[in-house]
Amino acid sequence: MIVKRGEEIGYPWAPELAQLQLHDWSSELEAVQNISLTYPDYYMKPFHAYEAGNLSWDAALEVELAAKSVHANIFDPERKKLDPYGDVKLRDFYHENLLSMLKIRPTTILDIGCATGLSTFGLYEVFPGTHVVGVDLSPYFLSVANYRLKERKKSKEEKTAVEFIHAGGEETGLPSESFDLVSLSLVCHELPRFATQQIIEEAHRVLKRGGALAIMEMNPYSPLLQKMVKNIFAFTAFKSTEPYLEDYMTFSIEKAIEERGFEYPRQLENSPRHRTIVAHKK
Repeated sequence: MIVKRGEEIGYPWAPELAQLQLHDWSSELEAVQNISLTYPDYYMKPFHAYEAGNLSWDAALEVELAAKSVHANIFDPERKKLDPYGDVKLRDFYHENLLSMLKIRPTTILDIGCATGLSTFGLYEVFPGTHVVGVDLSPYFLSVANYRLKERKKSKEEKTAVEFIHAGGEETGLPSESFDLVSLSLVCHELPRFATQQIIEEAHRVLKRGGALAIMEMNPYSPLLQKMVKNIFAFTAFKSTEPYLEDYMTFSIEKAIEERGFEYPRQLENSPRHRTIVAHKK
């Protein structure tokens, strides 16, 4: 379904994937992979219909195509009209909300769960000249991210201050109080709540005083998502590729953020199904 929809909105899946597969990814993997990293048990499960989850080339090479396809109908309440720019709009609204709620102008940004760097590069475009660090558990995703970074540096004269690190969001290994902004885009629904709580703890540690934690995610209070949850067939189908979705839908992330020592989070809608949360460290 995702492949077919991608083709319908003008993103031919097979040719784009075939082009990516021509690259020598083994050298990219060797450059980025932290071989001493231990993966948490929750990360070793199938995700998004990939048996190996995010620890696979299939997931890494298809994730950007999948994002365009999955988000093509999110702005239509009936989910019938397809917009090839749905994913771009979703991320743009996140950035607009972020700019309106931040009390500071960040110069250092940490992007947790950065995948192939789509969110990381987006943050750099919104805050040009900042130092942006993307962190992810998948060395396959990060291999693609580093490849994208090298391609960007070739096409632009300016030096892009972006880097990627193979680490978990729960324990990044980065210095305490070294970032102005920590961002998570579409990450928390893919985590058990204990992992999200650990990431909130880590965000608090690496943030400077007055810095901000920003999260763009599905909104469990959205009437459209609540309708889906009440449809046992739709919810069961969704959960089959999102093993922690049910846990996420019943988790009060804003309460967990406040309890850790942040100001109570402010929230804005950035699609009928998604919200932006921003909380500043006290």
